[in-house]
Amino acid sequence: MLGALMACGGGNVASIGPLKVDIPVRDTTKIQKQNGKSGKQNPPPSSASKPSPFPAVAKKALANGLGVAVVESHALPLVHVRILVGAGMSYGGPALATITAEMLKDGGTKLLSAPQLAERIESLGASLSVDTDFDRTVISLAVIKSHLEEALGLLAQVVGSPRFDDHELGNLKARMSDEAQENARASGQWAATRLLFRELYPTTSPYATYDATASEISKVNRGAITEFHRKFFVPKNMNVVLAGDVDAAGASSMVDKYFGKLTGGEVPKVDFPAPTPVAKRRVVLAARPGSTQSDVFIASVAPERRSTDWPDLRVANQILGGGVASRLFMDVREQRSLAYNTRSSILELGHGPQALMAYAGTETKKTGLAVQGILDNYDKIASQPIDDAEVASATRYLSDIFAVRMETIGAVADLVVAQTALGLPDGYWDSYRSQVRGVDNARSVTAAKKLFASDKVLVIVSGDVDVLGPKLAHFGEVVVVDPQQDFKTIKTIPADPAASLE
Repeated sequence: MLGALMACGGGNVASIGPLKVDIPVRDTTKIQKQNGKSGKQNPPPSSASKPSPFPAVAKKALANGLGVAVVESHALPLVHVRILVGAGMSYGGPALATITAEMLKDGGTKLLSAPQLAERIESLGASLSVDTDFDRTVISLAVIKSHLEEALGLLAQVVGSPRFDDHELGNLKARMSDEAQENARASGQWAATRLLFRELYPTTSPYATYDATASEISKVNRGAITEFHRKFFVPKNMNVVLAGDVDAAGASSMVDKYFGKLTGGEVPKVDFPAPTPVAKRRVVLAARPGSTQSDVFIASVAPERRSTDWPDLRVANQILGGGVASRLFMDVREQRSLAYNTRSSILELGHGPQALMAYAGTETKKTGLAVQGILDNYDKIASQPIDDAEVASATRYLSDIFAVRMETIGAVADLVVAQTALGLPDGYWDSYRSQVRGVDNARSVTAAKKLFASDKVLVIVSGDVDVLGPKLAHFGEVVVVDPQQDFKTIKTIPADPAASLE
């Protein structure tokens, strides 16, 4: 998850294009006429995509409350195991869930030291991985069928009786602190992303803290992670997903044999206060003195993931900035040459409204124009008709890419995990593709009006204050913070609507 948020592309430096242009829409009628005159033939139209039903998922709850989900696929003698724990990266406090999860992998168990555990996992021809995002901790492993029972026995030790070795904890915290300090010093995307969630959600929300600073990591000790594990790693807050060469009944019995002995209390209560609506545009700038590049986020709030109009929102976002055929890419990057990379996305969260983010990675001298370019596209998609061809392209892409995601049994296991973590109903993925394909122009227009309002957004920028401060004042008062001082406010620049963007 964090890697996806931070990912960006590069590109060659290009000159600044015109400040405003019409966003291109392909005129296929004209192309056909031209091809007819030249004697060239158009390629045949794409055929309708074939139905790709989601594999059957057999679910069961053990006596201790732990959930089990099994997907049978007998193509290869391989089984993917996912252990889902409802413990997001900032549940209980910054860094706690992440450090706890990493210690499960690297700290050993009460019966096995860290080296012994690693050796046992390796002897299975497997690799243990952990991932912690906003709402979940996922422990993953893939083994051949004959090694599944031994793997489940080891995993039950990992989640049920971790050692939390002090020496390993010290090493982990040192590595994480070094990485956090380097991010604060050198990563514009990290600083901008951290600011985005801090500004979008109230301080009491687990979603307000993205990743962790060195000072937050230093406060985590063995007692804190032991208590966090006791509260969150309980059967009622866990699900085991098995996908591959297993039968549902036998797999559930095997999980029960090793995980049915786990004990614990009720699911911990975590409060998720709603984000404060962005009533008017606000600008926050993370200081990176001398930087020749900038990272820009335009952020606001989208309806919750379980809303009935989610397919409409996904299509509208795809049209704006979901890929290389999107408006942001074609306009801000291709036509105006204002960014190396630009996109928009809706972060899928398990509780309450989602974070809607448009991004641009750009040169320092083009930053103001890049911000304006994104806002121009917000205004246009929210106020003008959307072309039928754009809707058709977006719905087809979203539908077909989902089918591609089901190509491997490991990816299917991950989708089962996502469905559970996001609180989506059983069978949700069965109808997802048809729901997306059912979105029409009118529904896309309605969704765009709901999502995109250029005057009610957070403008988050990481870059050179001396150059960017006066330009960004064009969009409103600029609050400047220092990532190397835990994002302390260091100055404020008054709004100046007449400020030049060039």
